Amino acid sequence: MNLELSETMLKSNGWAYQFDLSPVEASGDDHAVNEHIRRIYLSAVDVLGKQRSKKILQGPFLLWNCLKTLLGDQNQPTHGYILIVTPFFHQITGRDSNPLVETMWGHKGFIRTTSANPLLEGAVPACLFQEGTAFPIELDDELISRLADLFEEHQYMLSLTNPGMTIRPNSYLE
Repeated sequence: MNLELSETMLKSNGWAYQFDLSPVEASGDDHAVNEHIRRIYLSAVDVLGKQRSKKILQGPFLLWNCLKTLLGDQNQPTHGYILIVTPFFHQITGRDSNPLVETMWGHKGFIRTTSANPLLEGAVPACLFQEGTAFPIELDDELISRLADLFEEHQYMLSLTNPGMTIRPNSYLE
């Protein structure tokens, strides 16, 4: 299925669930790290698919993946994984709710939940959740190029209102 991801969808802010991967990495098994990330991601899809709220089931939500250095529990840098869900749930449901937070707390290495802009984190969209179904997103050159352009645009707009801000490198061009 060819999914059309609108500019609004790609620019949306949402909830970031941050995880410290060092406890899993300590095993020395790279497969274990990938499997841990996969379990976190699939549990989010599962929770969204089992919601009673018709508005959540209808969506649409984008689930984004990001690997980067995070601040761990003792404010020490750690290799981390971020699962970001956009937009904020209240934008869809009209009420404050976060159906994923309890499930995310249960995963090994959970650090915190925070708001985030996936473009500024360098995240990539993994799936579109809509009508109770998760549709995988193919990361092709065209999508990466769109993300890079949106990142540049977003940084430019932020710099207009924050003249002294530090410009970040575009992670989509690396």
